[in-house]
Amino acid sequence: MNQTLLLALLAIATSAAAQPFNSGSTGADGPLELTKPGTVTFDPRSFNPPLNPAGDNIFHFTTIHVGIGVTVKLSAKALIRPVFWLAEGPVQIDGRIDLSGSDGDRVPSLAGAGGYGGGAVGKRASGPVGFTPNIFLVPLVGGFGGDGGETRAGGAGGGALLIASSAFINVNGSISGDGGNSVDGVGGGGGAIRLVAPVISGATGVLSAKGGQPQGADGFVRLEAFDNQFKGSLNGTPSAVGKPFGLFLPPNPPASVRVVSIGGRAVSTSEFKINQQGPAIVAIEAHFIPTGTVLQLELFSEDGNSQTIAVTPLAGTFELSHATASITPPIGLIHAQVKGVWKHPERSPLPDR
Repeated sequence: MNQTLLLALLAIATSAAAQPFNSGSTGADGPLELTKPGTVTFDPRSFNPPLNPAGDNIFHFTTIHVGIGVTVKLSAKALIRPVFWLAEGPVQIDGRIDLSGSDGDRVPSLAGAGGYGGGAVGKRASGPVGFTPNIFLVPLVGGFGGDGGETRAGGAGGGALLIASSAFINVNGSISGDGGNSVDGVGGGGGAIRLVAPVISGATGVLSAKGGQPQGADGFVRLEAFDNQFKGSLNGTPSAVGKPFGLFLPPNPPASVRVVSIGGRAVSTSEFKINQQGPAIVAIEAHFIPTGTVLQLELFSEDGNSQTIAVTPLAGTFELSHATASITPPIGLIHAQVKGVWKHPERSPLPDR
C-alpha cells in the first residue's frame, strides 16, 4: 500500500513539472558573464564587438550570470529606452542590477534605463503624456521623473527591465529600480521589473521599484512563471504574478533622437567641449519620429539656471529627419537634453488575466 501511494505521488510531482517556455533569444550575443567584483556600467558599445547594433535594447544572450559583489548599472547615460535581456539558458543573479534613478541636484537628475529624468530647478519633470501603468507592464515603461523644487532638481525615475529565460531565473542578489530622492522637489517614480521563465526562484533575492522621497509613486514588479518559487523580498513594491503569456517586445526599429553636431563639429561622445564664441548651430537627427514634430532643446548650467531653445520642426522622412537650433553657449559646464512628444501607434488589447 505504501509503495502504491509513493508511486502515485511521484506521478503527480512529475506531471506538475514546469512547462516549456521560449524566451525568443537567438543566443547571438553569447553569454553575459559579469563576475569581477565592482561596479560596471552596461553599455553595449563597450563590448567587442558592440552588442545590439540595431539599438532596440533587445539583447540575445545564451546565459546570464551576475556574480557576488558585482553591481551592474543600467543608466540612461548609456541606454535611453527600456532594456530586454533574453536568455536561452539559465539566468543567475547573485550580485546587484541597479536601474534606480539618481537623486535631484542642481541639474536634471539621470534616470535608470527606460525611466525619465527629474525636472531641473523650478521645472516640471518628463514622462509619456497620457500613459497609464498596468499590471502586465505592457508596454514596459520606467518611472516618471519628479518635479524640480526651488533649489534642487526632482528625483529621477527608476528604469525598466525585462529578463526572460527559456530555462530558469534565480535571484539571490537584487534588482533595484527605485526612484531618486529630492531635497525640496518631488521624488522620482519607481520603475518596472518583469521576470519571465518556466521557473523563477530565489531565497534571499530582493526586487524593488519603490518611489523616491517625497511623494514619488511606486513602480511595479511582475513575475511570470509556471513554477514560481521566489521567496525573497519585494521591498513593499506593488506586484503581480501570472503565467508567461507573451513578451510584447517593442516594435523594430525604435524611435530615437540625438545631437549630431554643434557649430559644425560632430558630436560623438556624451561630453563635448565648445570653444566657439557667439551663436552656434545645433544639428539634431531623429529616426522613426513623425515629421513636423517640434522638439525642445534645453540647456542647464551647474548653478541651476536653464534655458529652452527653439528647434525647427522635424523635416525629412519618418525613417530619417533633421532639425536645427541656434544657441549661444554660456561659459562653463552645461548639460543639454532634447525631448519631444509624439503619438505612438495603437497596441493590441492585453489578455484579461
